[in-house]
Amino acid sequence: MHKILKYSAFGASLLASSFLTAPLSYAEEILEVNPIAVEAPILMSYPSSTSYDSSNTASPLAYSDGASYLGSLPGVTAARFGGHGLEPFIRGQSQGQLNIVNGDSYVFGGCPNRMDPPSAYMNIQQHDTVTVVQGYQSVLNGFGGSGGSVIVQHGLPDFTETLSATGLVQGGYDSNSEMWNTGANVTAGTVLGYANAYGSYKDAKNYEDGNGDEVRSAFTEHSGGLNVGYTPEGTHLSLGADIHKIDDALFPGAGMDSPLSKGQTFKAALERDLDGKVFQSVKLSTYASLVDHIMDNFSLRPFTAATPLRVDSQSDTYGAKLESDLMLSDQPVEAALEWRRNNRNADRIVNTTGALQSLLWPDITMNEASFAGETAYDLSDKSRLVVGGRYDYVHVDYGRANDAAPAAGNRTPNDIYTQFYGHGASSQTEHNLGALLRLEHDYDESTLLYSGLSRSVRTADATERGLANFMGAGGATSWVGNPNIDPEKHHQLDMGFDITKPVWSFGGSAYANYVEDYILRDSARSQPGILVNFPNADIYRNIDAFLAGFEIRGSWQFNPDWLLEADTTYTFGADIDAGRALPQIPPLQGTVGVTWKALDYLEVGGAARWALEQTRVDTNPLTATGRDVDKTNGHAVFDLEGTLTEFEPASLNFGVKNIFDSTYTNHLNRSNISDPTEVQVNEPGRSFYVQLRVPF
Repeated sequence: MHKILKYSAFGASLLASSFLTAPLSYAEEILEVNPIAVEAPILMSYPSSTSYDSSNTASPLAYSDGASYLGSLPGVTAARFGGHGLEPFIRGQSQGQLNIVNGDSYVFGGCPNRMDPPSAYMNIQQHDTVTVVQGYQSVLNGFGGSGGSVIVQHGLPDFTETLSATGLVQGGYDSNSEMWNTGANVTAGTVLGYANAYGSYKDAKNYEDGNGDEVRSAFTEHSGGLNVGYTPEGTHLSLGADIHKIDDALFPGAGMDSPLSKGQTFKAALERDLDGKVFQSVKLSTYASLVDHIMDNFSLRPFTAATPLRVDSQSDTYGAKLESDLMLSDQPVEAALEWRRNNRNADRIVNTTGALQSLLWPDITMNEASFAGETAYDLSDKSRLVVGGRYDYVHVDYGRANDAAPAAGNRTPNDIYTQFYGHGASSQTEHNLGALLRLEHDYDESTLLYSGLSRSVRTADATERGLANFMGAGGATSWVGNPNIDPEKHHQLDMGFDITKPVWSFGGSAYANYVEDYILRDSARSQPGILVNFPNADIYRNIDAFLAGFEIRGSWQFNPDWLLEADTTYTFGADIDAGRALPQIPPLQGTVGVTWKALDYLEVGGAARWALEQTRVDTNPLTATGRDVDKTNGHAVFDLEGTLTEFEPASLNFGVKNIFDSTYTNHLNRSNISDPTEVQVNEPGRSFYVQLRVPF
């Protein structure tokens, strides 16, 4: 109790100090799709409604993948594993703690080592918007989402009664990795319907860091899709299919590379306005996302391992969501029913014999169903109270937990779970409750104040509850999920301000989050509930944890032709039970940039990306988790960029990243499934880039 009170006092002081220094907040931002370092000013109305049209900005196609793009946005950090497959972090949380929603669908990666996290399959197109939610701001944003959400919403151009077409052709080059990208998006239709097709291609070689050392990071990516819709007045019926394929992706420091990651998504949705007294509108969306992944230790690298191993894995997700705007006793209410099913299988095979060596994911199926509702009560003409509640049902089955692996002495996943935890896997059921209460007040027409309390519950994913990666003599370097792991319960307080003036904006938010049963990936040291003392093996257990931090952002157009922007993010994480730092927490970091409109058709700018040294680390697996490689030095990296629009409608983005060829790493690192080694990868050195966009 003393430790909880101590961290609660720290959180209260952090909240207070944050607002003494930064009176504004961006708890939820709908950001324009913009791949250059200096962005246009963001105009806020209230924390959950800022929208920019991606068709007016350069495409994220210039980035290596979705998380690389997200990492350029304020409040989001990306952990690098290679050139592709970066992992986004928001408020010190990642993986299952974030919701990544792409056009009303979820895609869960097929790699147990997360070479292909959900953001690797993001495909942001013309007319799309990207919403970055920091923290738990709505009960309607999906299952879990304690750290936040990234929501890609697919938009359409405005059509008339006459058939017309619009589109975008683009291409670009990045010199360091010699990455070429090209893409096209075409939409044709009338007010009654439309058809949309898109495709893109990227090919990247290994990049060099600031030392001139080559970093294994090459990959090739193909993606494409087709959407059709029927849109009579008040109705939108749509069908869509998307494929995203990554070939020959290299990963430095990992024990394997990936010859193939392929995601296919099929979607259907019906949205209709209603005239009923209770039901104002209804939307039903359904999807299936099917992911196949292959990784091995021999086909894309010189073979040096003792045994040639290949992992074939699948992750198939099916879902449906029914949403409705209701009017109950003159009170508007948003309600949603949602169902999601994810099944994961992963087999590690001895390539020379075809013998099964390990069932990494033994046919783990997670079924989730939820009901959520949210409303905003008007307390006065300037104040409102947002109230929401959510119930999640979770059921988990293990279809192959008793299947034997002949190449590992006929050991089964249940044998591995029992060795480490004293119990095998059985069907699990959870009943999880979430809630939100937020007070919003319009201080004046340009200033919003808000404060919120929330409880969210995040269930363990397939790896945390069922990975069966048996490695080393007697299992001494294994990585094993815990079938009896409890879900995380997050209790958050956050406060914020938004101030938007004609030529400047300034803002920040602060939060404190007490987490009951935080799911910690730890080293096996005979802790309570852990039967082995293998400090080089990784297990999962529940602890109580504390997270707190703040985000600050501002912009100032101090001259009609000059714009100054800056943002800062800080996260603090603590293991309350052990009284030490949580691993994998980014340091104080941010960006500052300036843009100059030199001519009517030319904008140029510069930006600095900086981070302070991270000294709160957990590096020793003999006494703690050992998941941080080391303390990470601070850095400041400078970029230049420009946009030329003289030949409208074409636009040319150009620039240089990391001008001074600095050698640096982000603090966040990744893991190696072949052993418990943590991998920290240097960021790219100096790189020149160009991106041409031609809309029509």
